[in-house]
Order: sequence, then C-alpha cells, then structure tokens
Amino acid sequence: MPKRIVRKDEQMKLIMECRQSGLSDYQWCQRQDINVGTFYNWVSKLRKAGYTIPDSRSKSEGAVVVQDVVKVNLVSEDMSGSVIEQNTRPLAEASTPSVAAELVAGNVTLRLFNGADQNLIRCAIQCMGGASHAW
Repeated sequence: MPKRIVRKDEQMKLIMECRQSGLSDYQWCQRQDINVGTFYNWVSKLRKAGYTIPDSRSKSEGAVVVQDVVKVNLVSEDMSGSVIEQNTRPLAEASTPSVAAELVAGNVTLRLFNGADQNLIRCAIQCMGGASHAW
C-alpha cells in the first residue's frame, strides 16, 4: 500500500491534537494508527522549519498520563487440579527456614536455605558468574 503524504499543516494539526489529548505521544499514535517514528520525524522537521511545538505532556510532567491495564491469567480456568498439582512442589515442612550458607559476590548476596533445590543453587551460582565447572 503506498504511503499517504501528510502536508505540513496537517502534521502540525495532528501534533497539536496529540499534545492536547492528555495521552503520551506513543499512546496517541497507537490510537490514531500513526507510526511513532513518523510522528517524531514530523516534530523534528517542523521544529527545524521554525514551528513552535510544545513538549509532550508526559515529558513535561515526568509521567505517562494514561496507563492501560491488562488482565493476565496465569492459570487458565479450564485446567484441572491434577495438572496444577503436577507442576508444583510442596513447601518444606519447617515453619521457619534457616540459612545454611550466604555467598557474597560484589553487590550480590545469595542466601542458601536448608532444603534448597540443588538445581536452583546451581543455576543461581552460574548466573552470578562462577563455579560452572563444579557440576
């Protein structure tokens, strides 16, 4: 599909509409089906041409004005209890776990509790950048 050519006066009108909408530039562009990169190119070119364009509201206020909330289901409702039980591990019986060891590397502290899973310990130590040859 060929690109639609938007004249400077229409670009300015759209930019001002965006800046007065109360939305971040990104949110407004999504709702208008305008590529955000294209929008910022318009802003840059018009400013270089001498147009006065206000900063985006989110930039001047330091926060996004409108925030979308998305619900995420971690476990689908149609899953049976037996499937969920197979993918979980019961907690240790001890009421308060005690620290068996504490490793400090730079600004990272790794506390190992009694009964900790061996694979979890291995992965944590490897992520810290050491002892990969020990296993």
